[in-house]
Amino acid sequence: MLSLARLVPLATLAMIAALTGQGFSPIAERDGVKVYRKDSGRGIELGAEGNIAAPPAQVRAVLLDYANHTKWVHNLAESRVLDRGPNSLDVYQRLALPVIEDRDFTLHVTWGEDAGGSWIRFTTANDRGPKPVRGAVRVPLNEGSWRLEPIDGGKATHAIYQFHMDLGGSLPGWMGKSRAGKDIPHLFDAIRHQTQYYR
Repeated sequence: MLSLARLVPLATLAMIAALTGQGFSPIAERDGVKVYRKDSGRGIELGAEGNIAAPPAQVRAVLLDYANHTKWVHNLAESRVLDRGPNSLDVYQRLALPVIEDRDFTLHVTWGEDAGGSWIRFTTANDRGPKPVRGAVRVPLNEGSWRLEPIDGGKATHAIYQFHMDLGGSLPGWMGKSRAGKDIPHLFDAIRHQTQYYR
């Protein structure tokens, strides 16, 4: 297990501190992934951070390969790239969730690099995607980011994930928050597994 105190850059520690400064509170930790939640009214607002034993470029390749996300993202029934730019994607996704109706949305995804590492940002862009489909509730808000910092001499990554999502429709807030908080460590595990295919 990589030591967080020994390997995480100061810029990353500052970003983690910024999460708590923005009102996020730690709610869980499993398999080296710390999960944070912010109670901000309607919707789900979560953050997470953990180490991945692959360089940031490999992690980013996994995250940006939206066409293959259905193979490893839990409850994701459809993921279709609609448009590509030099550093952007428009992606339509549909979630097949237990108990409640499907949810769908279109995302505008951008990415880049800076002195400390690389980043990915996504925001709701339903006007760029297909019209609402029968049997699915349109998600009005889904935005967030990934921050990928090199650690262990660039051989591994410290990843910070943050998102705010309103699933729309008639969904008890506690249901979505509880489920999403439990799913995030599984998401990190899936990314760790997928990196072996992006060498």
